[in-house]
Amino acid sequence: MNLLKRLFGTPDRNLTDQARKLLPAAQVFAASSYTTGEAKFPAIRELDTKHWDFILAIGGVFVGISQLNHESLSEHMKDSILDIVSEAVTAWQTDGPNAIEDCRQFVDRTYDGLESLPEQGRDRQFLFSDSLGGWVVWNLFGHAPSTDEETQLVRVLGGMLVHSFMYWWKKG
Repeated sequence: MNLLKRLFGTPDRNLTDQARKLLPAAQVFAASSYTTGEAKFPAIRELDTKHWDFILAIGGVFVGISQLNHESLSEHMKDSILDIVSEAVTAWQTDGPNAIEDCRQFVDRTYDGLESLPEQGRDRQFLFSDSLGGWVVWNLFGHAPSTDEETQLVRVLGGMLVHSFMYWWKKG
């Protein structure tokens, strides 16, 4: 049994490793998505790439930590994972934890607002990703989406982030 644990790790160790990898993976996602995005959405070229990297990395980390609520883990384990991620984010950018909290509050408010729309005015499968995409676009451009391109970016960026980090804890 000890050999198997050494070869394959324990669930706790795998989650700890995944916690350490979350921010670097979100940073890679942010950097690579800029090149992909600017080809289809010219407005992205107007943005500072460092700001893009910060906002998209925060979005990726937010999705990852949000998904902890859907994992069957003890509160102690969740807290340990959050501590690892929080320390990494703070070491990277001291305002990172505040950005994550701002993202959480925006997504919660927006999700609740979208959920309360009449059935024909919303698509339930995109409530979380559209809420997140709204935060991303607002923070990238400094205002609510106001052009067709910015509105399209809400769905595209939110969807990309959710798709990339929704199953983060299952990858270990």
